[in-house]
Amino acid sequence: MIFCNLGSGSKGNCTYLRHQQKAILIDQGFSLKVLAERFVYCGLNPQDVAAVVVSHEHSDHVKGLGVFARRYQVPVYLTEATYAVLPPDLLKNVPVHFFQSGKTFVVEDYEITPFHIPHDAADPVGFILAAGGKRAAIVTDLGSVSQAVLMHLQDLDLLFLEANHDLKMLLEGPYPLDLKHRIRSRVGHLSNEQSLELFNQLNTNGRLKQLILGHLSEINNQPEIVSRIFHQHPACRLLQVTIATQAMPTPIIEV
Repeated sequence: MIFCNLGSGSKGNCTYLRHQQKAILIDQGFSLKVLAERFVYCGLNPQDVAAVVVSHEHSDHVKGLGVFARRYQVPVYLTEATYAVLPPDLLKNVPVHFFQSGKTFVVEDYEITPFHIPHDAADPVGFILAAGGKRAAIVTDLGSVSQAVLMHLQDLDLLFLEANHDLKMLLEGPYPLDLKHRIRSRVGHLSNEQSLELFNQLNTNGRLKQLILGHLSEINNQPEIVSRIFHQHPACRLLQVTIATQAMPTPIIEV
């Protein structure tokens, strides 16, 4: 399995995974122009994408969804509740398939298990993706950590996890008070410390080799802070830790 995050943050999110010759995207929040540039930069081919799978309806995850799906004639997979709150014309002339949280479904060679996450969206989910004997998890926009979330994040080869904000930067930063409360709420976003606490609760069994930290706030966080916090953790010394940013794709990671 090949993993590449094409960009992660409040201005756009898209993650590419490929097994053998078939790829899927998790979310598509970029313009077609920006996404095409990032495909070229990474040496990837958008023609390999067989489907786009959607985590939730917020614009930074879906604003480029319809134009990409129409351009490359690929289906979109999402929950009915998410579909119901999208702009009416976003998926016009796009094949749509519904999945349910907690029920595994198959796209090409991937077994995908969506699971509910606490976030202020209609029906937000994280994903476990299994192919070729490898297991990857993508879980961002996670306001708090439930036992159900922890249950799913076991026995992984790769984990893409939110580390949204540094709490001190958020509290002292320019955001209005109501937005600060929303980000800190149980349906908002994880701080760096909360992400590390989640990681501490996982039983990696020595299997987890790749930890990607993403959805960093450009206002309330810095890659250097996230890197320092996680690299100081003893368990992370056994992992490849990568910081996903808004401006650039991650390197291509072979799982």
